[in-house]
Amino acid sequence: MNSESVLEQRQYPRVAIETDYRLFLHGNHYVGKTSNISANGAFLVIPAPGIPPSSISQFGDLDILLDGQWSHFRCEIIYVGIDGESLSSGAGILNIFAKHLD
Repeated sequence: MNSESVLEQRQYPRVAIETDYRLFLHGNHYVGKTSNISANGAFLVIPAPGIPPSSISQFGDLDILLDGQWSHFRCEIIYVGIDGESLSSGAGILNIFAKHLD
């Protein structure tokens, strides 16, 4: 999936929010900062070596620091590459707010 098709699929505006996250995907643990968040997703800036493109369409568990507290979500990796707005490399996550797990 290229960045243009990801842009075409956006239903909600993105807000530049930099906050901590922890992503658990296939036994691997990634930590970093978000570069933006929307009502149905986020872009996670991931330090090298990053998430492999083979992780697209895979599901993971995501903790995001919101208002000083960790919130847990189920997420799907929909894009791995460069965010066109922040020029950061990382992964696009879909539906992190659709199913909030306490």
